Amino acid sequence: MTLDTMVGMAFQNNPTLRLAAARVNAARGRRVQAGLYPNPVVGYDGEEIGNLGTAGKQGGFIGQRIITGGKLRLDRAIADKDVAQNHFLLHAQEQRVLSDVRVRFYDGLVAQQRVILTGQLARIGDDLVKATNQLLSGRQASQNDLLQAQIQAEQAHILLDNAQNESTEAWRRLIAVVGVPWMTPTLLDGNLEPGLPDYQWDDCYQLVLSGNPELAAAWMRLKKARLTVARARRQNIPDVDLMVGIKHSNVSDDNTAGVQVSMPVPIFNRNQGNIMQAQSDVVAACNEIRRIELDLQDRLAVAYRRYRNARQQTKRYQATILPQAKKSLDLVTTGYEHGQVEYLMLLTTQRTYYQVNLSYLSALQELRTSLAVIEGQLLSGGLGAVSGVAP
Repeated sequence: MTLDTMVGMAFQNNPTLRLAAARVNAARGRRVQAGLYPNPVVGYDGEEIGNLGTAGKQGGFIGQRIITGGKLRLDRAIADKDVAQNHFLLHAQEQRVLSDVRVRFYDGLVAQQRVILTGQLARIGDDLVKATNQLLSGRQASQNDLLQAQIQAEQAHILLDNAQNESTEAWRRLIAVVGVPWMTPTLLDGNLEPGLPDYQWDDCYQLVLSGNPELAAAWMRLKKARLTVARARRQNIPDVDLMVGIKHSNVSDDNTAGVQVSMPVPIFNRNQGNIMQAQSDVVAACNEIRRIELDLQDRLAVAYRRYRNARQQTKRYQATILPQAKKSLDLVTTGYEHGQVEYLMLLTTQRTYYQVNLSYLSALQELRTSLAVIEGQLLSGGLGAVSGVAP
């Protein structure tokens, strides 16, 4: 399984993406509803029934409310902002899922390699116990030497057990965010080292804030709030109720028509409270944008520190520590093959070599995790509750 394969599966199966997409469609439905004109009213009208023993006046009427002040247009514009905001929230959720898949894929890849390395350490520990036992039989080692070798071997086996459990955990967490919890464990195919960019702070800051979907959604909330203020101010422009009726008088055998026009007079209720609320929502939306920007900078400072630490560590391992450990192992191995180095020294050097590689693996894991977080615009939590715009 490659990373691209897992990402593709996640975008097909992760339920949070379907939930976020459903909220986009719900917002589209509200937009359609917001643009609909009120239905006309049709009714029956009877008067003077029984007058002179007749049915009196019989007829019907039709009425229509006429929306004034461009209120429907503003309702549609506000609903448009809801749709756009939900689109940005969908993009944010997609980024969360993508970031989580990347982090958990590399966690699984590291766990696979850690099982291999700790397995080598466990083998070296067992070999050390056997060699020490032979030396003890030949009175070239003490009982304490054997005890120390056994302790180191048991510790190596603990590391191996932990690595196997971590590999199982990493796989289960990966298939959970991918959305296929029934999937059997499969070997992950990838490389931890290639494609490791050297970001500076300004690069990361631009990467996180440029096109950030959470920030874009906040800006859309501000635009919606400003439109809501305009809509609240238009609310006190009265709508007109128009009614037209036709009646037949059975007394005089005449047909009559009537027209009725009415509208509320905004004397007491001029929508003052809703206007104040809408204006306060604009202030809140402005400050929410600022809060998100500062929060992103605050979280980026932590993520960037983790990235720089891991980046510096991996560079030192690649440039100095790993070559030195490999050179030391080669020298000791050659010396052992020529009878110049004891077997215990060979085992000790091998153990040091694998321990260095384990430490390098941990640094690579931290580097990959911090990179995924930064490149994912600090968005994570692909199985968390999905935010959306309430109707």
